[in-house]
Amino acid sequence: MTSGGKEKEPAGENPVAEVIPLSGWRKVLAERMLNSHLAYAEVTQMREVDATGLADLRQSLLGRLEGEHGFRLSYTHLLIKAAAQALRQHPIVNSSLVDEEIRILSDINIAMAVALDNGGLLAPVIRQVDRKSIVEVAREAITLAEQVRAKRFNLDVLQGGTFTITNAGMYGTDFVTPLINAPQSAALGIGRLVPKPVVRDNRIVIRTMMGLSLTYDHRILTGATAARFFQALEGIIEDPRQMELGI
Repeated sequence: MTSGGKEKEPAGENPVAEVIPLSGWRKVLAERMLNSHLAYAEVTQMREVDATGLADLRQSLLGRLEGEHGFRLSYTHLLIKAAAQALRQHPIVNSSLVDEEIRILSDINIAMAVALDNGGLLAPVIRQVDRKSIVEVAREAITLAEQVRAKRFNLDVLQGGTFTITNAGMYGTDFVTPLINAPQSAALGIGRLVPKPVVRDNRIVIRTMMGLSLTYDHRILTGATAARFFQALEGIIEDPRQMELGI
């Protein structure tokens, strides 16, 4: 005790400015992230893809979709559709390991990570993405993001995801290593789009490049299987004429 009756802080300890209890959504998120590391054989593959065609596609659709449907198309909306298409081509990536069974799932339900103002993170689910048009996917994504940020949603919108996408590019991140959202088998991280000099036909040209990261459960997917899915996704992004937009 000091002469004034106050307890002295132990030597070497930093003063605490604020205490945030690890409870509620923070505790749930912490437990899920820890479980992802402890229970999964997580491996991450990364690659830089040429997103010039994707950027051109988005630019060509922006005015039309905003005028006809009243929303602004984002890269996340397009990548959700592209991922669903690649998942349909490689269905084992759309699976869960339950007990000693790999269960390939018939519906492609993509969870979209949404950052909250209080530092939280929720991943509402867009169901049967492969069966929906880009207009339906974008509208649903916008509505779900608004609902979770306003905390006006039913818990069932967070259930039933089969694959997760998190876009860190909007914060200037080049690559991110996403954690798997149990009980899914893989998650895709999206980095920012950046104009860069690259070599094409022995010439240096400027292309819009984007970093992608695929984290997957090595108990379910081999490196080659994950790479083939990644190649399919890259092919759709680099040549978005393949994308099934439904418009």
